[in-house]
Amino acid sequence: MPTREEVMEVLKKVKDPELGRSLVDLGMIRDVKIDGDKVKVTVALTIAGCPMKGRIAGDVKKAVSEIPGVKEVEVELTTMTPEEREKIFGKKKVPEKKALKDIRHIIAVASGKGGVGKTTVAVNLAVALAKRGYKVGILDADIYGPNVPLLMGLEGERPFTRDNLLVPPERWGIKVMSFGFLAPEGQPIIWRGPLVHRALSELAESVDWGVLDFLVIDLPPGTGDAPLTVAQVFPLRGVVIVTTPQKVAISDVVRSINMFNELGTRIFGIVENMAYLKTIGPDGKEHIIPVFGEGGGEKLARDLRVPFLGKVPLDPNLSKSGELGKPAALDPESELGKVFGEIAEKIATKALEFEKMGSCGLKKA
Repeated sequence: MPTREEVMEVLKKVKDPELGRSLVDLGMIRDVKIDGDKVKVTVALTIAGCPMKGRIAGDVKKAVSEIPGVKEVEVELTTMTPEEREKIFGKKKVPEKKALKDIRHIIAVASGKGGVGKTTVAVNLAVALAKRGYKVGILDADIYGPNVPLLMGLEGERPFTRDNLLVPPERWGIKVMSFGFLAPEGQPIIWRGPLVHRALSELAESVDWGVLDFLVIDLPPGTGDAPLTVAQVFPLRGVVIVTTPQKVAISDVVRSINMFNELGTRIFGIVENMAYLKTIGPDGKEHIIPVFGEGGGEKLARDLRVPFLGKVPLDPNLSKSGELGKPAALDPESELGKVFGEIAEKIATKALEFEKMGSCGLKKA
């Protein structure tokens, strides 16, 4: 019969794929139970929506199965408490960072999966807020696909340095910082978890944003290292979640929302992108076509009891304006401008409500 010591010894060789450290050293092995030739290992994931959970469970099962006398291995996955995460990543608190001290509201824009138009929504929300007279900046934290410079018409621009801080370029009255400014054009950024964490942490310290009412952070899709790091090192007022109506996008949104709930980060609400297409039929009348399904984001908001912020139509002008570097929200009287304006107004109202409630930190266990 295998012993607990034997099990723990082989698990020391199993590493978290993103952090590159032993599951045992990270404190992720919650429990080991042995019943004859059967072994059950409980692993505490750093976040509920960990994208590597299948690989971690497989690696644990394989390692324990190789112990002589073991015939059956069960792996149970659970989630770390906030206190356990603090030992690995440090405690989330409002950081005393010179670069962020004059920013009133920091809002992240996230999505459960790629291809839902998250960056387009983030850029147009920033523009819509600026059109309402707010001082706005946008941080492109999508390390692997930094497209904000393209959508803002800032391709080829670079920040300059002043007093050891990066001064972001400005366009349309908005200060813009992106990893796309810092990497050679066309050069892929191939970074593992620790490098992503370090780069975003340093960026929180090194940009001279000045006085802002809103800093909009465009996150990469999913529930990986970058969203986790941003939620830990930036004093977020809350998160806006972007989805499309179809079920495959909705299921991923649930994981994303659960991650932010685990981190104690407030949810501003859900924006449904590509919600409908307007066409003019042979009868000369306007018709609304739900190309990707109907009402998925709105229903999800009701089910999860979070605000539904609005629907953005599937409009060719939205992508065309982005390619030209002139966001659609620059024209507040256009249909798209009005849509983003209404969403921005809801976000501004929510930000004020959250401000009165106080800063959010990690939820207590």
